[in-house]
Amino acid sequence: MVIFQLPAFWIFVYIAVALALNYAVCMFVLNGFERVLVSNVPEPNQQGHEGERCKYWLQNNIDQLAYSFGRKITGIHNRTAGLIFDLIECLIQRCFSYATGDIRSAYYLLKRELLNPNCDKVVMILHSQGGIEGSLVIDWLLDELPQDLLHKLEVYTFGNAANHFNNPRQSSTCQPIVRSIGHIEHYANSQDAVSHLGVLHFTNVPNRYLGRLFIRPGSGHMMNQHYLDTMFTLGPGHRVLESNAFMDMEVDMKWGESDRLLTRRHENREMTLLPIPNIEHSNSLESRQSNGSPTWRVKDFSRLWQYRNGGTPGRAPGLRQEDDRSLL
Repeated sequence: MVIFQLPAFWIFVYIAVALALNYAVCMFVLNGFERVLVSNVPEPNQQGHEGERCKYWLQNNIDQLAYSFGRKITGIHNRTAGLIFDLIECLIQRCFSYATGDIRSAYYLLKRELLNPNCDKVVMILHSQGGIEGSLVIDWLLDELPQDLLHKLEVYTFGNAANHFNNPRQSSTCQPIVRSIGHIEHYANSQDAVSHLGVLHFTNVPNRYLGRLFIRPGSGHMMNQHYLDTMFTLGPGHRVLESNAFMDMEVDMKWGESDRLLTRRHENREMTLLPIPNIEHSNSLESRQSNGSPTWRVKDFSRLWQYRNGGTPGRAPGLRQEDDRSLL
């Protein structure tokens, strides 16, 4: 039997070459060298948004976001290092709360805008690993900024992979309940594996995942293909259509995800919205109207939906003012 022995020197050479090739492909082909990017679409014509700022992690999606919401989007690029290294990075960030370079960049820009007296609203949109990074940025901001500045922040996530999302009360005695961050919404596909490892799993833990949760019956994890295209469908002229299958679905509104958690989650007023796929069932519009019950659609509760085509959100339809504030 012949045994081949490879000197340790050549093993290290092989590892170094493999890492160098992986870095070259990721940086020169996939990533580029810019950390902060701005959407490339023409400046929208909508007026009245000069005091708003939008932050978003992934450059590949910011143009579609700019078309969908009628605003320029600033992106914080979370550079890929390849699938294996990206997964390792996710585990380190999520389990050890380690702030990588893109997290520090996002924190700096968000804090700068929140402290800007000319900025009256900051909107942060997160996808997948961006949810992990955004949750860490929020933890930093909660430690350092006063409540009135934090209330300018709104957060919207898609396929969130984070294991927590904090939004403490401003006071333990205030009625109705007022949260530190202005508004948080989570969107998840029911068969998205990443969502099941993040938002869909940890929302079952009381007081761990704050924000309104919308669950779409369907699969897929890609931001544009499986989330924006199905929830904020673009039509002619790159404008969001006023109707799509997800936003038109009836909702099954639940205060908590199980009977065991119902009472405790109700105290924190955290709402989970489960769309009913078959709207022709017994809960159809006609049958509910005949029973004197209103029919609520996903679009009636989605604050992000009100931003479409340059719009400005108001109070969620169907909710009293105190209910709306308590769901922040």
